[in-house]
Amino acid sequence: MHKHWFRWIMVFFSFCVAVNGFYSVHASGPTLATKEEGDVTTVCLQCHGPFEKLASEPPNFTAPSGEKITPHRYVPHDLKEIPDCLNCHHKHSENPTPAEIAALPKPNVKFCFECHHKENFTRCKDCHKPEGQRQGIDP
Repeated sequence: MHKHWFRWIMVFFSFCVAVNGFYSVHASGPTLATKEEGDVTTVCLQCHGPFEKLASEPPNFTAPSGEKITPHRYVPHDLKEIPDCLNCHHKHSENPTPAEIAALPKPNVKFCFECHHKENFTRCKDCHKPEGQRQGIDP
């Protein structure tokens, strides 16, 4: 009797760990996830990565400003920090069908506008001068 009880507890525990450790259920159905949201980017890059490849692709996204950009950039740009994929993208199931992909909300670049406050992708130094310099006065 004791062996059966223990076995069922272990089966149930294993099931719970598998479900809670790898899948997160949302309105759109089961999606890839991990126990910590910070790990989601690692999961994404297992299929969509490496990040360096994404960052080196030619501009293929049209921003709301009409600019063609490659939104996959390190943030901040001068460091090698990969931003969280969920800043712009929505989770999907492990093997999504074309219909599931089509039903996902489109990626957006609102995250970029936390720094690109003019909602365009002009380089920072084109508007912001280093300390000690003023626009219109510099040689």
